[in-house]
Amino acid sequence: MKNTPIRFLVVLGTLSMVAILVVQVYWVSEAINKQEEQFNRSVQMALRNVVESLCELNGNDIPSSDPIDQLSNNYFIARTNYKIDLSSLDYLLKAELQKRGIAQDYEYGVYDCQTDRMVYGDFVSMLDQNGKTKPTGKLPKLVNDEYYFGIYFPGKTAGIVSSLGIWQLTSLLTLLILIFFTYALFVILKQKRLSEIQRDFINNMTHEFKTPLATLQVSAEVLENEASGERQKKYARIMRSELGRLDKHVHQLLETSVLDYDKTKAVVPIRVKAVLDRVVEPFRALPGIQWNEKINLTDECTISGDPAIFETIVFNLLDNAAKYGESLIRLTASKEAGLLEVKVSNDGREIPRKERTKIFRKFYRIHQGDLHDVKGFGLGLYFVRQGARSMHGKITVVSSLDLTTFTLTFPKAS
Repeated sequence: MKNTPIRFLVVLGTLSMVAILVVQVYWVSEAINKQEEQFNRSVQMALRNVVESLCELNGNDIPSSDPIDQLSNNYFIARTNYKIDLSSLDYLLKAELQKRGIAQDYEYGVYDCQTDRMVYGDFVSMLDQNGKTKPTGKLPKLVNDEYYFGIYFPGKTAGIVSSLGIWQLTSLLTLLILIFFTYALFVILKQKRLSEIQRDFINNMTHEFKTPLATLQVSAEVLENEASGERQKKYARIMRSELGRLDKHVHQLLETSVLDYDKTKAVVPIRVKAVLDRVVEPFRALPGIQWNEKINLTDECTISGDPAIFETIVFNLLDNAAKYGESLIRLTASKEAGLLEVKVSNDGREIPRKERTKIFRKFYRIHQGDLHDVKGFGLGLYFVRQGARSMHGKITVVSSLDLTTFTLTFPKAS
């Protein structure tokens, strides 16, 4: 994977997560503000009703001006023109707050202007009368001489936040998404680094192997030519054959690595029939194989791409057909509606349905238990898929009990 898509993914994902967090913080802040405004209004209405009830109980006039003030975020006072009965105040406060659904603990106190001192009331736990929280006894004193009582909510902010159940859930989900995204990004970057290490290792390994392999092949050829006995010639031929097979594997690794990161080397018109005739030549004379060939193409039929890649694609399919087939290899090629279609079939074992997409993965081979009757790296079909994609084509497979067919399709055949 190249750096540009990774960087784009990182930037886009980071911006998306920042946007989600900003929106989440904004809406949570708005929800807290709305809840706080509702709480303040409810408390003020409750205190206003308490003042009116106290005046009615004592037969006094109800204050003409608004008797309620909010001196701080969680401290409210209610002014009265007369002395306040503490027992009535305790009952009325709790009843009015419960009536409006306010379940937060509070402490209240009463100021008497005649004695010029704070007559402290009590701490009230709305949920547990035996709560361990103690009153502070630090209700402030007003400068002007007047009767008033104050109510203080020590846990107001925490209570408002705890009441935002749905927002707590969405905030938790947002946090989980952020953690998951960060972990996924870490895994992607780690996998990218491992992929680069793997690519560099394969490139270095194949390039380092190329020179000694070429030297060994020349040496084996010289030994075969200068061998005096049949036994020596036999072992020289074995050496050349095995070195050729090893060179083929190294070359396939190098081609796959180049195709993964450089795509096509050149895009030129490919004369399909000439390439097919050249590739199929070694397979026509395979012993014990029934060769079936049907190429309905003219010499002028061409597609655009890299000739070397197209030749390797067809060779890999035919090579697999020879390895995994029993006694039949079939090659058909035709052009219809501007599409080139090349089919390679064999009569080998059926490919299980769940394996038909996996066989095109890099280094993947169908699991056969402890049986390894066909050797290889699992790169042949991977190269076929990558090579077809680099030429804007595709590869599909259909498999049954008696026939397996790989179909190559390329556009813009002319």
